[in-house]
Amino acid sequence: MVLPVYNSAKVLPAALAELDRQSFKDREIIVVDDGSTDETWGTAQALSAGRDDVVLVRTEHLGPAHARNAGLERSRGDIVFFSESDCVYDAMYLQRAVDRLDSQKDAAAVCLTGAPLITRVTMATNCIDIENKVQHRLLGEGKIQPFYAWVYRREVLLKLGGFDDRLFQGEDRDLFRRLKNADYVVAWVPGVNWRHERNQTTPELAKKWIGRGRTRLLYLMKHRRLFEILKTMVPFWATVIGLVLLPFFPLVGAMLLILVAAAFVASTVRIMKISWPLVQRKRTYAGYPLFILIRSFSTAIGYSLAFVMVLVRKMQRRELAWSSV
Repeated sequence: MVLPVYNSAKVLPAALAELDRQSFKDREIIVVDDGSTDETWGTAQALSAGRDDVVLVRTEHLGPAHARNAGLERSRGDIVFFSESDCVYDAMYLQRAVDRLDSQKDAAAVCLTGAPLITRVTMATNCIDIENKVQHRLLGEGKIQPFYAWVYRREVLLKLGGFDDRLFQGEDRDLFRRLKNADYVVAWVPGVNWRHERNQTTPELAKKWIGRGRTRLLYLMKHRRLFEILKTMVPFWATVIGLVLLPFFPLVGAMLLILVAAAFVASTVRIMKISWPLVQRKRTYAGYPLFILIRSFSTAIGYSLAFVMVLVRKMQRRELAWSSV
């Protein structure tokens, strides 16, 4: 088990306790401190004192991908589980993953589905819960395939070269995409096997989405995910242009704004068709178009900022990496 941490002194005890709760005991825990500037390293030393099953690694602050690679390099097991400090894991999480890989010999990795950890009932948490239910249903019906994994066979990770440490966001998706492109099989364990702690309000999430958009652009550029960029950027800039044109060319400006609004309402209708039987709070759908609009626009702002930085770095002939974009 590889646990990368950065300035996580307050949450590290709970994160380590989550791994100790795992019923599968034939394992090692590798805590990688990604150059923290708080008391993370001292806390890790105190928590691991007298324990033979915990290995501590300290690196420069080079991002989560580099930290995970450092943990992978120190690992000795045949199966590697990359855990996160803001997740709550079912006690059987690792056992289920190992059992699935043991029974499905052709699988290189295993996806264990989870759900958000909701501590406050807000429009944001209700909307995230709707989308999570949709994903689970589509996976169960075979309409989509597993699209992430945190448990891998070590030999496969080494063949793939581990994580791309040039990426700060989307490095997990990048690894998974390279795995699928190499025609490896991904197993699946259904149900809620973990819960991920997220921001609980839309303003908090909007700030995070801007940052995520800024740092994820390099991943999208690497894999030439032009459509994914455009479907986020076009509605945002169409809205900006529509608002600018509205006072001067009311008809054109209004048409642009109506088209953007219609697109987000259509997205809500598609989600409603799938999730209606699974959702208790039907009134949540009223706020869902606004939720996905804010998410899309926040991410688009992040992409726009990143595009500017990419152009600047290109003009400066500097290498593109998360630390410079």
